Amino acid sequence: MKQWSPWFDFGSEFLTEIPLWVRFPKLHMNCWSGNSLSRIASTIGIPMFAGECTAKQSRISFARILIEVNVTKPLPSKVPVMDESGAVFEQAVEYDWRPKLCEKCLKTGHDCAKIPKEGIK
Repeated sequence: MKQWSPWFDFGSEFLTEIPLWVRFPKLHMNCWSGNSLSRIASTIGIPMFAGECTAKQSRISFARILIEVNVTKPLPSKVPVMDESGAVFEQAVEYDWRPKLCEKCLKTGHDCAKIPKEGIK
């Protein structure tokens, strides 16, 4: 994360790292420790913290972690996970929200291909 500054200009700044809430549905119960969740989240980006229900294990249908991700790279829909016995399985990954990324200029929030050119009606 970039340190806040009163001179921050959204127009000239190019943010590539943003925090996203990521869900791991039907995560195996032996993967719910803080170390395991951090290791799994690290395959996507930098884990920041777990959601309250995940931290308290009060909802076990999915684990939810806030992860700082690089939005210029593809966001995976599955990640490989090795459990404590050494077995590897594919863990599904879901995102509460995915930013739009312009493939031309690599900036978030718009698509250069869809911006009308001036003078053309």
